[in-house]
Amino acid sequence: MAPRGFLAGDASPAARLAAVHAVARVALAFVFLWHGLVPKLLFRHADELALLRDAGLSAAAAARALTIIGVAEVVYGIALLALWRVRALLLVAAGAMLVMTPGILVGSPRFIAAAFTPVTLNLSVAVLGVVGWIASGRSAGEAGVDGG
Repeated sequence: MAPRGFLAGDASPAARLAAVHAVARVALAFVFLWHGLVPKLLFRHADELALLRDAGLSAAAAARALTIIGVAEVVYGIALLALWRVRALLLVAAGAMLVMTPGILVGSPRFIAAAFTPVTLNLSVAVLGVVGWIASGRSAGEAGVDGG
């Protein structure tokens, strides 16, 4: 249930920024939890393995890497929620997506046209991280938003 100020449209700027930060952080956590659990750990999707094979890994190494990456994504998703005041975690998501995307485009260009292309997914995740980081900052007039 939304606080009364949001429903009436008169929430303070600090409250609005806190809400933007919360939405961005929870959405990022969901993305990493989902992508770590579902296509990597639970179902071991062929496309996930193909991306790793395209990067030069053997089938066995790709399978091991997929497990490690899946666990890392789940841990990161939990950290986003558990370490709520750690702003740097939001930039880690943005940075990781911006670093990984060119590698995917060069190493696995067939995924560019895929229905759920890494281009738009990774760009969206990067933007969510930056938006969350910006919204979580503290300025003199926003004492209710933690900058730590």
